[in-house]
Amino acid sequence: MGVTYTASERLARIVLDRPEAGNALDLAMARQLRDRLERALGDPYVDIIVLTANGPDFCVGSDTTEAEQADDPTTAVFELAAALEELFAMLNSSSKLVLVGVHGRAMGSGLGLVLAGDLAFCSNDASFRVSPQGGTGAPDPGLAWLLPRAIGQQRALAFGLGGRTLDASTADDWGIAEIAPDGDVPAALKDAADNLGGKHLWANSEMRRLLHASWETSRTELSQSEAVTLVRALLMRNKG
Repeated sequence: MGVTYTASERLARIVLDRPEAGNALDLAMARQLRDRLERALGDPYVDIIVLTANGPDFCVGSDTTEAEQADDPTTAVFELAAALEELFAMLNSSSKLVLVGVHGRAMGSGLGLVLAGDLAFCSNDASFRVSPQGGTGAPDPGLAWLLPRAIGQQRALAFGLGGRTLDASTADDWGIAEIAPDGDVPAALKDAADNLGGKHLWANSEMRRLLHASWETSRTELSQSEAVTLVRALLMRNKG
């Protein structure tokens, strides 16, 4: 229980499976999710990773219950923050495309999982918040880095400081998650995996790598990397 994993047909399917807690990420679940992701990244027979959840909600955020009850809450919070940072960093630097399917609430670190993926599809009932409802009001670890990069600094400030809950339509407009056609998230994920994989996989993976690298690479270095990628593409086409 916590996170399930299956792999077939070049896809790794990772499912958050703690529905009784809204799939909230405690330390054990964050580490388990990291381990499942590491397994998918290391599997040569997996091309694309799909992240979804069981239950009425995708993920309602970080679970700080253990930290609140611990003799040393500071250490407990830092352990959870470190596990989440490792998880988000692994997703951000993934060599494989990551698709996310969202339904119900995606709040706090649950929103972080959505933003850390490459493409996200949501149902019509999906909603998104920076700070989990009923929580401390503070953002979950990882969001301060992810959110401005996804939607821009000023919009991120308005979203977070305003305590807003975004509906699926607004999240679609802001580029957080695309509403799945007919609200069918599994079908949208399958179509995306089919379109991104196969003969187009290498080019799409390189596009992903270059776009992610743009935040932390100089313009000159990125241009050189683009040139190397183009050369490899030409050589591969000529061999074909």
